[in-house]
Amino acid sequence: AVGLTALLALTGCTSADPQPSSQSPTVSESNSVLPPSSFEGPEMDALYAEAEQVFLRSNELRFEYELRGNYGEGFPSELNDLVAEPYLSSLVALYDFYKDKGWHSPDGAEPLVMIDRYPGVSKAGSEAALRACVDTRPTPSLDVNGEVVSEGTIYRLELFFKHFDGVLKLFDGTTNEVPECALP
Repeated sequence: AVGLTALLALTGCTSADPQPSSQSPTVSESNSVLPPSSFEGPEMDALYAEAEQVFLRSNELRFEYELRGNYGEGFPSELNDLVAEPYLSSLVALYDFYKDKGWHSPDGAEPLVMIDRYPGVSKAGSEAALRACVDTRPTPSLDVNGEVVSEGTIYRLELFFKHFDGVLKLFDGTTNEVPECALP
């Protein structure tokens, strides 16, 4: 939560009770390395670009409720076009958690997000992987009275994408708290 709870983190498998600290997905199986020929060339460039767009758009939609507290129309249905299970269930749980708490962030606050390609890594048949670093310190979570309930922190994410019925979707990922936001 921390202003954006699992931003992106977007969210593979969180605990049954989402935590107010930008907690996102965890991976239950290890990642595997693909042979170099499977992640080179213009096709992969296009796939990475599409994965980045999926991730960024999913964040825009999440910010509407995680940062702005906009719960009026329910869980954003467009997220179903961008995110698949198990990540989707985690986003729904985070939405419900934030809505129940009435949490939001200060007006205009935005987390700092950096994205990088993660070639050679796959999980559960993913076709593309991204690394992201998210600094949620600029987006503290506030309760309904405007009191800070979570200060924010820095997270490193691993995000996994594959096609579902011809559409590239974010379907799994990991989130780890780190002391600084840097991608190798």
